[in-house]
Amino acid sequence: MWTRPDIKNYAKNFLRKYYWKAFVVCLIATLLSGGGSSKSNSNNNSNNDTTYYGNDYNVIEEFEKDLPFEFNNPVFNFATRNFRSPLFMIGGGLLSLMIVASIVLLITIGFAIEVGQSRFFLRGFEDDVSIGKLFSTFNSEEYLPIVKTQFLRGLYNLLWAFLLIIPGIVKHYEYRFVPYILAEKPNLSANDVISRSREITRGHKMDMFVLDLSFIGWYLLGGLFFGIGVFFVDPYSEATYARLYNILSGKDQDSEFNMV
Repeated sequence: MWTRPDIKNYAKNFLRKYYWKAFVVCLIATLLSGGGSSKSNSNNNSNNDTTYYGNDYNVIEEFEKDLPFEFNNPVFNFATRNFRSPLFMIGGGLLSLMIVASIVLLITIGFAIEVGQSRFFLRGFEDDVSIGKLFSTFNSEEYLPIVKTQFLRGLYNLLWAFLLIIPGIVKHYEYRFVPYILAEKPNLSANDVISRSREITRGHKMDMFVLDLSFIGWYLLGGLFFGIGVFFVDPYSEATYARLYNILSGKDQDSEFNMV
């Protein structure tokens, strides 16, 4: 069995010795593997089943003319009346480009970096705290299997989230240790890695959820400093989860970091 105070004390003892290396690793990982969200905007022009307005069959113009009210939000009203202007079209194009670029960055770099971050903490508990561990997954043997498994993990999470909120949260915790498993065994098949993560989180998902809640105060405090402070909390959270993985996967070992 594990308790939150025990694993968090272990993480704090580790960070007392290696905090700044852990901070650099987490900062780089956050910048390179920040998740992106996808939104799709479609403008459809139709020549059928529309009301005739002069020479214009555009459904959007019909909507604009018949809009019976305006919200009190001036930003919404401005966007509603001007979203077809060249400025808005350019802005929308740039936003779409940024979203696509962030997704490509996440898949090609972020997935492997996340596993490298997990490897840094797992090896760090053994006093091997080379920052180079963050990039150790970029090699011909490990890279493609890692990206494939991480992609499937992200896809499964997304599909479950679309289904229902609660199952999406449950699956998020079921797949939580995929990067840690890959950090140790990068050539396992995707199904084996995901099944292994499901197995070691069985019966612990609610406790993991509560563990996440225990960091909210730290993140809120970090957010007060223009959001920059959250970067200083990440090493604490990551070290805690790395410790939890070691315990649940049966790799718990006595070390100097167990000492308060």
